[in-house]
Amino acid sequence: MEATAVDDVAPASRRRTKVLALVAILVIAGYAVTRPSGDTSFRATGAPLALSEAGKLTELSADDFEGVLVGLRGTPVIVNIWASWCAPCRTETPLLERTWQAHSSEVVILGVASKDVAENSLAFMDEFDVSYPNVFDSSGEIRARLGLRGFPTTYVFGADGALRTTIVGGLTEQRLAAILEDLRA
Repeated sequence: MEATAVDDVAPASRRRTKVLALVAILVIAGYAVTRPSGDTSFRATGAPLALSEAGKLTELSADDFEGVLVGLRGTPVIVNIWASWCAPCRTETPLLERTWQAHSSEVVILGVASKDVAENSLAFMDEFDVSYPNVFDSSGEIRARLGLRGFPTTYVFGADGALRTTIVGGLTEQRLAAILEDLRA
């Protein structure tokens, strides 16, 4: 009888250990994907280009995108890579829009619709009344040049044009407030 009790405990203990190990792996993987990147080696080059009209979706090559970033030097820029099918993008877009409405005089928010269909991207922008500038990356060159690891991803550039940080995953209000505070420093 005692052997049966011990046999019953051993499988339950092994299951609990496996579940805890799986949870630990998921937590570590989640952190690895969503932590701010320390890679700040990207630096836009090329001739300065004018920013796309706010509220529109303009197709740009990666070189033209870099030209826009060069043209924006002197102003901090928050670049947000998104797609209409991305659930976290749907959550953070209203937050980005409110931030643009409140802080457009001190920071540029530039959306990049990528890995999407232009019509779906436009419908998404209409649904969320997006008024900040957006470009369309049909070729995937922009996301490749920036080293995109997942949707959404936000790249924060200082007024000097240097990439300060990369955030993989959805933004929160607190995270965006901290970004704005850092850009003011």
